Amino acid sequence: MGEPMTDFREARAALWGFLVTGFFFVLVLGNGDVPTQSFFALFRNYLLAGFSLWFAIGVFGLAILLWRNRPRDGQEAPSPAMVILSWFRVQWEENRLTRTFWPPLLFAMLLTAFNAFKQKILATQPFTHDGWLAEADQWLFFGQDGWAFFHNLFGSPAATQFIDTSYHAWFLPMSVGVIICAFLGAKSYRLRTQYLFSYIFVWIGLGSVMAFLLPSAGPCFFNDLVGSHQSYADMMAVLREHDAVLQSQGGHVQALNNMSALLGARGADGIVIGGGISAMPSVHNGLSVLFAIAAFHIHRWVGFAMIGYAVLIWVGSVYLGWHYALDGIVSAIATLAFWRFAGQLADAIARPVEPWARLAPQA
Repeated sequence: MGEPMTDFREARAALWGFLVTGFFFVLVLGNGDVPTQSFFALFRNYLLAGFSLWFAIGVFGLAILLWRNRPRDGQEAPSPAMVILSWFRVQWEENRLTRTFWPPLLFAMLLTAFNAFKQKILATQPFTHDGWLAEADQWLFFGQDGWAFFHNLFGSPAATQFIDTSYHAWFLPMSVGVIICAFLGAKSYRLRTQYLFSYIFVWIGLGSVMAFLLPSAGPCFFNDLVGSHQSYADMMAVLREHDAVLQSQGGHVQALNNMSALLGARGADGIVIGGGISAMPSVHNGLSVLFAIAAFHIHRWVGFAMIGYAVLIWVGSVYLGWHYALDGIVSAIATLAFWRFAGQLADAIARPVEPWARLAPQA
């Protein structure tokens, strides 16, 4: 058998990914409202977080490799150092480590630019779309606001705690999923590339471009930033009542703390992780749909489980007042379109290109 051929698809995919993300990154950084020092401090934090996750997942993967290569029939097992060096050698021969390192770099660049955009550029837009989004909720839920519909259906302090915990657990698949792509093999090229490009499109297309065109604060911030709305004032009162009950039991509603922090950070000089206020469309819902789509390519039952989680995120976003119902519906439709386009892009990148083909060693 010959040496593994260098897979130039990975380099082309990474190049296109960095072109799109890099353009967004530079565009945001070049805006006069974005403080450079705070921007790069945030980038450093996300870079550290991304590679910390990369290291943790790598250690977990190493443990699996060592278990698979455990001593059998008197044979000596390879040392951890040999397993690591062998893995890196294969990665170098197959893709020059492109596949290994572009997901955590992408994660850091994308989230830094998104955070800065949301807090310093999107914040310059007035919230002009909350009115019709609130009316759409009442149309969708038979004359009720979305939060009231779900609270009347199953609202309780226990339900609020479950939904609140599930909603904020979204950060785990959001961050871990993209880092896992660094460890998938060559056979997973299409799924990995389709997922990573869809991830880019959700953050930039949904969370930035569409959010800029459709600026809205969401039900939880309506009375603070838009105008008077008695139903949403009642919603916040109910959530605080549930929070009081949960605190007496040792719990709390994390969403209320986060809402208060977002309001407090509005107008601050620097850039903070997770800052910025925007409702339409919903990145939370869009990425949850992306998780479900990708999960179906791993196993059918994992896909069904993630569909259930995506529905829970949508319900939770309305129940907790973060979003109008239409925010999640629009995000789901857009994410499905992004996934399809990303698949076509992955296929186009995989087609042999003559200058690259001449560089590839012959088997």
